[in-house]
Amino acid sequence: MAVVASIAAAAAVTVGAAARAQDAPSGWTQFQGGPGHPGTLAESPPPPYRERWRLVASDLDDRALSGAIVLDGIAYTVGDRAVYAVDLERGEVEWELPRAGGPLSVPAVVPGRGEDPAVLLYLEGPAGTDGEEDGASPSPEEPDGSPSPDSASDLVAVELGERTELWRVALAGPSRTGVTVEDGVAFVGDEAGTVHAVSVSGGEVLWSEEVAAPVDVPLAAAGGLVVAVGRDSDEVTVVVDAFDRDGGGRRWQLAPQATSTAISAAAAQDGRVVVGLTDRFVTALDARGDHAWAHLALSSFSPASAPALDRGTVTIADLTGGVYRLDADDGGRVWGYQLNELIRRSSPVVSGGAVLVGLNDGRLVAIDEGSGRLVWENAPSQGLVGTIALSTDVVVAVKGGRDAGLIAFEHDPDGELVDLPSPTELDPGTTIARAGAAVAIALVVVLVPGYLARRRFGEAFEEEPEDAGELEGDA
Repeated sequence: MAVVASIAAAAAVTVGAAARAQDAPSGWTQFQGGPGHPGTLAESPPPPYRERWRLVASDLDDRALSGAIVLDGIAYTVGDRAVYAVDLERGEVEWELPRAGGPLSVPAVVPGRGEDPAVLLYLEGPAGTDGEEDGASPSPEEPDGSPSPDSASDLVAVELGERTELWRVALAGPSRTGVTVEDGVAFVGDEAGTVHAVSVSGGEVLWSEEVAAPVDVPLAAAGGLVVAVGRDSDEVTVVVDAFDRDGGGRRWQLAPQATSTAISAAAAQDGRVVVGLTDRFVTALDARGDHAWAHLALSSFSPASAPALDRGTVTIADLTGGVYRLDADDGGRVWGYQLNELIRRSSPVVSGGAVLVGLNDGRLVAIDEGSGRLVWENAPSQGLVGTIALSTDVVVAVKGGRDAGLIAFEHDPDGELVDLPSPTELDPGTTIARAGAAVAIALVVVLVPGYLARRRFGEAFEEEPEDAGELEGDA
């Protein structure tokens, strides 16, 4: 139970630090916490958890909500009819901005600096189109298609202080990538296969580049690169394009042979790009696009999910519930856990020393990042758990199903941790005991009928008596 003890000790330290830092500015300002998708926040709450609040979209006269972002005690989420600012402490809507429909996707916020105000960025329209259930990208085999020329989304910037629109930029097609921001530039993709770089301060389009397939998963930006994943279900093709962050221009392209479009979003850090490809290999590419390493997973990947790439490790989830912790330098396996439940719309994140991921059966699970053993899970419920955001004291996740919306978890000081190995992990004690039991059962099945038959009919192969010939002659 050493894992439980270590998590409990970490919990006390982290909760204390979170309490001290509760009022300090901190944020999870875009999908997976940053432009390269690190998936980790310092001093985030450890397991075990309890529910703090739940925000149901239908109570807001909305259909569903996107994944959240967090800044200074407020969570921002996108619905069909509005963009909402939600108080993290109480789960109540502080204010809302009208939104004219369009696919749901994760917004982004740029914190204010000096005289520059904080800016909220989100995608809107085209009007009349519906979003996904939890604001994530399409399912692996959903058709992408080509948009009509007059059907496009806008990238919208709002000054948070006065909540006034600063600018909007029309894209080339509908967009569901969400917004990625690095160093004052916002990056979005659309289903026309275009990647746009837009200045946050003024709304100028700095560059646009074409991808040979619709772009419908979050972009990653790091190390001077902007990485886009394109998927075309009609042609069954996928591409991974890396563009120069400052001037556009394609640095490299990966176009693997594909039999499906079940590819993950990409993550990028320190000149390395990691993506789960359609051949089930978690693949790392260097700054030139050359293969650095590959690690085979048991299943394909969801385009609604991205690897978490931080602190020298890669953590990625496959569609059928496999969670893998890999060494970022060489792809060596640190651990793997098979949850035996679909992971369609959740990316792994690291909170308080545990890897969190949402499952299709409504569970949020926590796996110790050191040992790879399950340490906490809530009960299954109707509606999947999707995109996760972290703050210093709350974990906020998308909830699907008939009560679609957001659900917030906080550390539970009275909760209990468990210490469960993956079902695929060899447990010597249990394995030997089970093997012994199997042998015993086999012996009973084989020997008992023979023993009973012997008692009834005698020995099956007795030696022939010395007078057998005489008996036959007398007969």
